[in-house]
Amino acid sequence: MKAQRFYLGELTWPDIKDFLSNHDVIVIPVGSCEQHGPHLPLDTDAYNAFWLSLRAAEKSGCALVAPPIYYGISFHHMDFPGTATLYPHTLEQLAYEVAVSFIKHGFKKVVFENGHGGNIPALKATVQRIKADTGAFVIVDTVSLIPDFIEKFIETPYDAHAGEFETSTTLANREELVVTERIKKPTITLPKSKYTKIGLKEKGPHVYWGFRTKEISETGVIGDPTKASKEKGEKAWKLAVERLAELLTELDKMELKLEDD
Repeated sequence: MKAQRFYLGELTWPDIKDFLSNHDVIVIPVGSCEQHGPHLPLDTDAYNAFWLSLRAAEKSGCALVAPPIYYGISFHHMDFPGTATLYPHTLEQLAYEVAVSFIKHGFKKVVFENGHGGNIPALKATVQRIKADTGAFVIVDTVSLIPDFIEKFIETPYDAHAGEFETSTTLANREELVVTERIKKPTITLPKSKYTKIGLKEKGPHVYWGFRTKEISETGVIGDPTKASKEKGEKAWKLAVERLAELLTELDKMELKLEDD
Protein backbone atom coordinates (compact mmCIF):
# COMPACT_ATOMS: atom_id res chain seq x y z
CA MET A 1 0.00 0.00 0.00
CA LYS A 2 1.32 3.45 -0.85
CA ALA A 3 2.53 5.47 2.11
CA GLN A 4 0.21 8.02 3.74
CA ARG A 5 -2.96 6.80 2.05
CA PHE A 6 -5.47 5.99 4.73
CA TYR A 7 -8.77 6.69 2.97
CA LEU A 8 -10.27 3.31 2.13
CA GLY A 9 -12.28 4.75 -0.74
CA GLU A 10 -9.12 5.55 -2.71
CA LEU A 11 -7.51 2.13 -2.22
CA THR A 12 -7.78 -1.15 -4.11
CA TRP A 13 -8.74 -4.50 -2.62
CA PRO A 14 -5.10 -5.73 -2.60
CA ASP A 15 -4.25 -2.57 -0.64
CA ILE A 16 -6.91 -3.47 1.93
CA LYS A 17 -5.67 -7.04 2.15
CA ASP A 18 -2.13 -5.79 2.73
CA PHE A 19 -3.30 -3.37 5.43
CA LEU A 20 -5.22 -6.13 7.22
CA SER A 21 -2.06 -8.21 7.48
CA ASN A 22 -0.79 -5.67 10.02
CA HIS A 23 -3.76 -3.71 11.36
CA ASP A 24 -7.47 -4.17 12.06
CA VAL A 25 -8.90 -0.74 12.89
CA ILE A 26 -11.41 1.13 10.74
CA VAL A 27 -13.05 4.52 11.29
CA ILE A 28 -16.51 5.20 9.87
CA PRO A 29 -17.34 8.93 9.85
CA VAL A 30 -21.02 9.75 10.37
CA GLY A 31 -22.61 13.14 9.91
CA SER A 32 -25.70 14.82 8.54
CA CYS A 33 -27.06 17.01 5.79
CA GLU A 34 -28.77 19.77 7.76
CA GLN A 35 -28.94 23.50 8.21
CA HIS A 36 -26.12 25.10 10.15
CA GLY A 37 -27.49 28.58 10.44
CA PRO A 38 -27.16 31.20 7.72
CA HIS A 39 -23.36 31.10 7.80
CA LEU A 40 -22.13 27.46 7.80
CA PRO A 41 -22.39 24.69 5.15
CA LEU A 42 -25.07 22.01 5.39
CA ASP A 43 -22.48 19.22 5.35
CA THR A 44 -20.54 20.60 8.33
CA ASP A 45 -21.05 17.54 10.55
CA ALA A 46 -20.13 14.97 7.91
CA TYR A 47 -17.18 16.97 6.60
CA ASN A 48 -15.76 17.54 10.08
CA ALA A 49 -16.13 13.88 11.06
CA PHE A 50 -14.28 12.81 7.91
CA TRP A 51 -11.65 15.56 8.20
CA LEU A 52 -10.84 14.62 11.79
CA SER A 53 -10.88 10.87 11.07
CA LEU A 54 -8.46 11.13 8.17
CA ARG A 55 -5.96 13.31 10.00
CA ALA A 56 -6.01 11.08 13.05
CA ALA A 57 -5.55 7.99 10.85
CA GLU A 58 -2.62 9.63 9.10
CA LYS A 59 -1.07 10.58 12.42
CA SER A 60 -1.48 7.12 13.96
CA GLY A 61 -0.65 5.18 10.79
CA CYS A 62 -2.70 2.22 11.97
CA ALA A 63 -6.31 2.77 10.81
CA LEU A 64 -8.25 3.21 7.60
CA VAL A 65 -11.11 5.67 7.15
CA ALA A 66 -14.24 4.50 5.36
CA PRO A 67 -16.35 6.70 3.07
CA PRO A 68 -18.58 8.81 5.32
CA ILE A 69 -22.27 8.34 6.02
CA TYR A 70 -23.48 11.78 4.93
CA TYR A 71 -27.04 11.65 6.29
CA GLY A 72 -28.28 11.50 9.86
CA ILE A 73 -31.25 12.06 12.14
CA SER A 74 -32.25 15.68 11.67
CA PHE A 75 -36.00 15.94 12.25
CA HIS A 76 -35.47 18.97 14.49
CA HIS A 77 -33.89 20.94 11.63
CA MET A 78 -36.50 20.17 8.95
CA ASP A 79 -38.01 23.68 9.13
CA PHE A 80 -34.91 24.92 7.29
CA PRO A 81 -34.36 24.30 3.53
CA GLY A 82 -31.72 21.80 2.46
CA THR A 83 -32.04 19.56 5.51
CA ALA A 84 -32.56 15.84 4.91
CA THR A 85 -33.31 13.33 7.64
CA LEU A 86 -33.22 9.59 8.20
CA TYR A 87 -35.37 7.71 10.68
CA PRO A 88 -33.39 6.29 13.61
CA HIS A 89 -33.93 2.70 12.49
CA THR A 90 -32.63 3.59 9.02
CA LEU A 91 -29.37 5.01 10.33
CA GLU A 92 -29.01 2.16 12.80
CA GLN A 93 -29.40 -0.45 10.05
CA LEU A 94 -27.19 1.42 7.58
CA ALA A 95 -24.37 1.82 10.10
CA TYR A 96 -24.77 -1.80 11.18
CA GLU A 97 -24.53 -3.22 7.67
CA VAL A 98 -21.55 -1.06 6.72
CA ALA A 99 -19.62 -2.00 9.86
CA VAL A 100 -20.43 -5.71 9.66
CA SER A 101 -19.25 -5.76 6.04
CA PHE A 102 -15.84 -4.48 7.12
CA ILE A 103 -15.74 -6.87 10.07
CA LYS A 104 -16.28 -9.81 7.71
CA HIS A 105 -13.10 -8.79 5.89
CA GLY A 106 -11.02 -8.77 9.07
CA PHE A 107 -11.45 -5.40 10.74
CA LYS A 108 -11.96 -6.18 14.44
CA LYS A 109 -12.17 -2.67 15.85
CA VAL A 110 -14.63 -0.10 14.54
CA VAL A 111 -14.82 3.57 15.47
CA PHE A 112 -17.92 5.53 14.51
CA GLU A 113 -16.59 9.09 14.42
CA ASN A 114 -19.87 10.94 14.74
CA GLY A 115 -20.23 14.62 13.95
CA HIS A 116 -23.93 15.02 14.81
CA GLY A 117 -25.47 14.73 18.27
CA GLY A 118 -28.84 13.63 16.90
CA ASN A 119 -27.25 10.39 15.71
CA ILE A 120 -26.08 9.26 19.14
CA PRO A 121 -29.04 7.08 20.25
CA ALA A 122 -29.17 5.18 16.95
CA LEU A 123 -25.40 4.66 16.88
CA LYS A 124 -25.37 3.39 20.46
CA ALA A 125 -27.99 0.82 19.50
CA THR A 126 -25.89 -0.11 16.47
CA VAL A 127 -22.81 -0.66 18.63
CA GLN A 128 -24.67 -3.06 20.92
CA ARG A 129 -26.03 -5.07 17.97
CA ILE A 130 -22.63 -5.32 16.31
CA LYS A 131 -21.01 -6.46 19.54
CA ALA A 132 -23.68 -9.10 20.12
CA ASP A 133 -23.52 -10.40 16.54
CA THR A 134 -19.78 -10.28 15.82
CA GLY A 135 -17.79 -9.80 19.02
CA ALA A 136 -15.97 -6.84 17.46
CA PHE A 137 -14.87 -3.88 19.58
CA VAL A 138 -17.00 -0.93 18.50
CA ILE A 139 -17.13 2.61 19.87
CA VAL A 140 -18.81 5.95 19.16
CA ASP A 141 -17.04 9.28 19.55
CA THR A 142 -19.15 12.44 19.38
CA VAL A 143 -16.88 15.32 20.44
CA SER A 144 -16.14 13.10 23.46
CA LEU A 145 -12.36 13.42 23.58
CA ILE A 146 -11.92 17.14 24.25
CA PRO A 147 -14.25 18.06 27.16
CA ASP A 148 -11.42 19.97 28.83
CA PHE A 149 -11.02 22.19 25.76
CA ILE A 150 -14.75 22.90 25.66
CA GLU A 151 -14.82 23.71 29.37
CA LYS A 152 -11.86 26.09 29.09
CA PHE A 153 -12.37 27.85 25.76
CA ILE A 154 -16.07 27.71 24.84
CA GLU A 155 -17.75 30.64 26.57
CA THR A 156 -21.36 30.06 25.54
CA PRO A 157 -23.23 27.86 28.07
CA TYR A 158 -25.91 26.78 25.57
CA ASP A 159 -23.58 26.21 22.60
CA ALA A 160 -25.16 23.34 20.68
CA HIS A 161 -25.41 24.01 16.96
CA ALA A 162 -23.58 26.30 14.49
CA GLY A 163 -22.50 28.46 17.41
CA GLU A 164 -19.16 29.25 18.97
CA PHE A 165 -17.63 25.77 18.69
CA GLU A 166 -18.72 24.75 15.20
CA THR A 167 -18.07 28.17 13.73
CA SER A 168 -14.56 28.13 15.23
CA THR A 169 -13.75 24.67 13.88
CA THR A 170 -15.08 25.55 10.43
CA LEU A 171 -13.04 28.74 10.36
CA ALA A 172 -10.04 26.54 11.06
CA ASN A 173 -10.58 23.84 8.42
CA ARG A 174 -12.45 25.57 5.56
CA GLU A 175 -12.68 29.24 6.27
CA GLU A 176 -13.63 30.02 2.68
CA LEU A 177 -17.11 28.50 3.20
CA VAL A 178 -18.01 30.54 6.28
CA VAL A 179 -20.31 33.43 5.32
CA THR A 180 -18.87 35.81 7.89
CA GLU A 181 -21.18 38.73 7.13
CA ARG A 182 -24.14 36.60 8.31
CA ILE A 183 -22.63 35.75 11.68
CA LYS A 184 -24.73 37.22 14.46
CA LYS A 185 -25.91 36.28 17.93
CA PRO A 186 -29.41 34.77 17.78
CA THR A 187 -32.21 35.21 20.27
CA ILE A 188 -32.49 31.91 22.14
CA THR A 189 -35.79 30.75 23.67
CA LEU A 190 -35.46 27.72 25.95
CA PRO A 191 -38.16 26.01 28.07
CA LYS A 192 -38.50 27.52 31.53
CA SER A 193 -37.16 24.53 33.43
CA LYS A 194 -33.74 24.16 34.98
CA TYR A 195 -33.71 20.52 33.84
CA THR A 196 -34.15 21.14 30.10
CA LYS A 197 -30.60 22.12 29.35
CA ILE A 198 -28.86 22.13 25.98
CA GLY A 199 -25.37 22.42 24.63
CA LEU A 200 -21.86 21.00 24.84
CA LYS A 201 -21.41 22.33 28.37
CA GLU A 202 -24.43 20.64 29.98
CA LYS A 203 -23.81 20.07 33.68
CA GLY A 204 -25.80 18.88 36.66
CA PRO A 205 -29.21 17.18 36.61
CA HIS A 206 -30.93 17.38 33.24
CA VAL A 207 -33.33 15.46 31.02
CA TYR A 208 -33.44 14.69 27.32
CA TRP A 209 -36.23 16.57 25.58
CA GLY A 210 -37.59 16.73 22.07
CA PHE A 211 -37.59 20.06 20.26
CA ARG A 212 -37.75 21.77 16.90
CA THR A 213 -34.79 24.04 16.38
CA LYS A 214 -36.99 26.85 15.07
CA GLU A 215 -38.76 26.94 18.45
CA ILE A 216 -35.43 27.81 20.03
CA SER A 217 -33.81 29.96 17.35
CA GLU A 218 -35.23 31.68 14.26
CA THR A 219 -31.85 31.49 12.49
CA GLY A 220 -31.21 27.82 13.29
CA VAL A 221 -28.17 28.73 15.41
CA ILE A 222 -28.10 27.50 19.01
CA GLY A 223 -25.12 29.27 20.53
CA ASP A 224 -23.21 32.46 19.91
CA PRO A 225 -21.09 32.37 16.74
CA THR A 226 -19.86 35.92 17.38
CA LYS A 227 -17.59 34.43 20.05
CA ALA A 228 -15.98 32.08 17.50
CA SER A 229 -12.43 32.41 16.26
CA LYS A 230 -10.09 30.58 13.94
CA GLU A 231 -7.59 30.31 16.80
CA LYS A 232 -10.09 28.44 18.97
CA GLY A 233 -10.85 26.11 16.09
CA GLU A 234 -7.20 25.35 15.44
CA LYS A 235 -6.65 24.53 19.12
CA ALA A 236 -9.70 22.27 19.14
CA TRP A 237 -8.61 20.39 16.03
CA LYS A 238 -5.05 19.93 17.24
CA LEU A 239 -6.21 18.35 20.48
CA ALA A 240 -8.94 16.28 18.83
CA VAL A 241 -6.55 14.86 16.23
CA GLU A 242 -3.95 14.01 18.87
CA ARG A 243 -6.42 12.22 21.11
CA LEU A 244 -8.22 10.34 18.37
CA ALA A 245 -4.84 9.21 16.97
CA GLU A 246 -3.86 8.04 20.44
CA LEU A 247 -7.12 6.10 20.73
CA LEU A 248 -6.58 4.46 17.33
CA THR A 249 -3.06 3.45 18.37
CA GLU A 250 -4.38 1.90 21.58
CA LEU A 251 -7.05 -0.01 19.64
CA ASP A 252 -4.45 -1.26 17.17
CA LYS A 253 -2.46 -2.78 20.03
CA MET A 254 -5.51 -4.38 21.64
CA GLU A 255 -5.58 -8.16 21.48
CA LEU A 256 -8.98 -9.29 20.24
CA LYS A 257 -10.01 -12.66 18.86
CA LEU A 258 -13.37 -13.05 17.14
CA GLU A 259 -15.30 -16.32 17.10
CA ASP A 260 -14.72 -16.82 13.36
CA ASP A 261 -10.93 -16.44 13.64
